[in-house]
Formats: sequence, C-alpha cells, structure tokens
Amino acid sequence: MTLEKSFPAMGTVHTITIFDAEGPETANDAREYLMTLNKAWTCFRPDSLVSRINGAAGQALVVVDRDTFEVLRLSRMYSELTGGAFDVTAGPLAGLWREAIRKRRLPDDEAVWNAMELVDWRDIELDKGTSSVRLRRPGQRIDLGGIAKGYAADGLKERLKARGVRRALLDLGGTVATMGCRLPIGVRDPFRPDGAPMGALMLEDRVAVTSGVYERCAWVDGHRYHHIADPRTGCPAKSGLMSVTLVGEQGAALDALATAALILGPEQSVPLLNAQCMDAIFVTDRGQVLVTRGLKNEFRLNTTGARLSVA
Repeated sequence: MTLEKSFPAMGTVHTITIFDAEGPETANDAREYLMTLNKAWTCFRPDSLVSRINGAAGQALVVVDRDTFEVLRLSRMYSELTGGAFDVTAGPLAGLWREAIRKRRLPDDEAVWNAMELVDWRDIELDKGTSSVRLRRPGQRIDLGGIAKGYAADGLKERLKARGVRRALLDLGGTVATMGCRLPIGVRDPFRPDGAPMGALMLEDRVAVTSGVYERCAWVDGHRYHHIADPRTGCPAKSGLMSVTLVGEQGAALDALATAALILGPEQSVPLLNAQCMDAIFVTDRGQVLVTRGLKNEFRLNTTGARLSVA
C-alpha cells in the first residue's frame, strides 16, 4: 500500500511517500528521524545541539552524536572544496542578513566586517576519538541550513532501505529524492510568487536540490537584497542567478554545492560540478535557463516556445 506523511521541519514542509509500505511504522520512523535532526540542528532554539556548540565557541569541546559529527565533517570538506563559497561557519553573516531583510534596513559596513571576521571553516575542530566539536574563536556560529536537508535525505534513504522499502518519494522542501522509481519533479519558477513550476525534471533513483534567492528577500532603497550571503564579500551573492537545481547521487554534497553554485555562478561552478558528477539547472535573473548536458533530455520547460541553453 501507499503511505504519505507530511509535517513541518527544518523551516519547510516535508512529505514522505512510500509506495510499497507494509504498515505505518516505517513512515513514523522516518518522521522521527527527521524531527530528531531538526531538534539538534536548528539555530532558533537555545537548547539545540547547534546552539550549544555556538555558545561554547572559543571554549570547551562539545560532545555530539554521530550524525552531527558527520554533517560537520562533510561541511568542512565541502567548504574547502568550494574555496569557502559554501562555509558552514557563516552563521554570523546569515543572522545579520536575516535581520536586515526582516527589518528592511541594511547593516552598516562595520557590522558586515565584524561578521566576516568570524567566518572560517578552518576553525571547526573535530575530535573523532571523543566525537567532540569546537569552534576556535568566541562569537563564531555554525549554520547547517545549507546542508541539513541534503544530509537528512541521504540518511532517510538508508533507513528506508534497511526497512525493506524499495519505492519512495522524499520531498524535503527543495530537496527531492526518488527511490526505485522514475518520476517528474516540478522545478519552481523563481519569478512566480505562487511557487508554480517552470518545468518538469525526470528523476530516477537520484536526488535534486534547489537553492534560490526568491523566498527571503526585501527591497531597500530601490535594490533587492536576499538572504544568501557570499562569505567572501559579506554581502548577498551577486552571481546573476535566481536559482540553481543540482542533480546527483548524494544529497549532502548536492545541498552544499547548490549554495556554492548560487554564489559562484555558472562559469565558475560548472567545472566543479562536472568533477563531482553533478548536473545543474541554472535560472538567471534575466530569465535565461541553462542546463548541463546530462539534463538536456531530462528537463522540459512548461512555457511554450521557451528554449534551454547548455551551460
């Protein structure tokens, strides 16, 4: 039988559809797993594990569970791989721009500079022997928003396989995975406030992750500002992109590199994505849609007469 379960977590709505479920226990276990990660990794609760790590920055090591240690190990690896375009220690910058967008008031240069000074993935200390984590300098903060859902999708797939599930669709709000089936997945049109799809992507036993600048944004003094900050400049990314959708095997890698690709732009990110065996759909702020060669026959635009360009 087919089971579907929807619930809020990680700042979005998650929907898990199991096409060959034998009972509700599997879906309930999947929800429990995601809620456990959400409770540990949110930066909006003072009692979360991430808040404890941030609160102890520059002080003692914090003992963490296996998933938290692994997601931070991967975060550090992808931060290095992208040259810091993705940086999990960008919490001070993320918080600064979230507040600026909420209040529709830009931060001053000193505030941006002070936040940038605290961003450096090399300051994450990991002690495998004790499963402990420490940020080297006071005031530093990790923010797992750029990798959490991708990592969760990977873990969820493994848990479902262990329970004998062969066919499933996992939609974690911008991170979608198919197991044992080939399904059309809507890719959101970043120019439409109603969230309507601009086209359909055929996804078979792979993961698709979308990162975009269209959700949390504000107009200030005639200019549009969004929440994804470039750690190298301290300001919202200016790559000319509205959204990036990456397709590949590993959700955590796709999530981290989607953030990096949105910051770097197509020209700089395509060689990196090719090396990681990932494909991409880029939507520019001028409405141009670029795809890498691997998706040329897998993605179709809804708009009549619209054409895709190869990145």
